[in-house]
Amino acid sequence: MEQKGKMILGFVPDLFFSTKIRDTAKYLGHTATISRTTDDLIQKAGELSPILIIVDLTAEGVDLEQPLTQLRLEAETAPVPVLAFTTHAAWKQTTPLHRLCDQVVTKEVLARDLPVLLQKYIGAETQ
Repeated sequence: MEQKGKMILGFVPDLFFSTKIRDTAKYLGHTATISRTTDDLIQKAGELSPILIIVDLTAEGVDLEQPLTQLRLEAETAPVPVLAFTTHAAWKQTTPLHRLCDQVVTKEVLARDLPVLLQKYIGAETQ
């Protein structure tokens, strides 16, 4: 598998989902690094050259518009896809952020289809 060892970066404060992302990435032969703050996310996005960024749009007390906009601006020359997730209940509240992401799914879809979603983005990378 020529894509082996790609970096996935996440902003996922929820321990269950951050563990699931790490474990799934490892199972697929990749590495996932999880940021707990938006400042750390921005810093690691610049340092690690991730192939995919996963963002929890339901993170409590966090304004994600500025960090997502910054990721988009910094990635103009080398775009990094953003896969975001939310809940059915918060879908309407998070809708303004959806335009800053490549794909938005519910937590249920993320939990169920994470390997397929990761493969979709990892497989899109060309050497």
